[in-house]
Amino acid sequence: MTAIFELLTPYAPYLALVLRVVVGITMMMHGYPKLKNSQQTIQWTKGLGVPVVATYLAIILEFFGGIGLVIGFLVPVVAFFLGLEMIGNTLLKRVKMKAPYLMAEHSYEIDITYLLLSITLLVLGAGAFSLDGLLGL
Repeated sequence: MTAIFELLTPYAPYLALVLRVVVGITMMMHGYPKLKNSQQTIQWTKGLGVPVVATYLAIILEFFGGIGLVIGFLVPVVAFFLGLEMIGNTLLKRVKMKAPYLMAEHSYEIDITYLLLSITLLVLGAGAFSLDGLLGL
């Protein structure tokens, strides 16, 4: 098994590139409708007991943090805060909404997946072809 990891190690910067671009685009796709219809999003989350400022921060993080991931800017910072958001989403769905892990309208398996992807990006960093690399961050 370790032989596989040894084979992939030289490609880690490129794997990080692919991961951050895919996660970044996906986060932008999640954040844009919330940004466009922020008042609806705020009303819905307010009904769940989420503070308005937390909703605004999540919207900004998803859309603009997604852009940051795509261009490779402040990747560990964005990944850290996305991880925190996913923990919050998971707790909200599990505790407040009584959602199951899988196969339901508000299940939280995708939040756990994004949490793990965020942790991976936090560990790997921006990878190849990133603004962080260009700026020496």
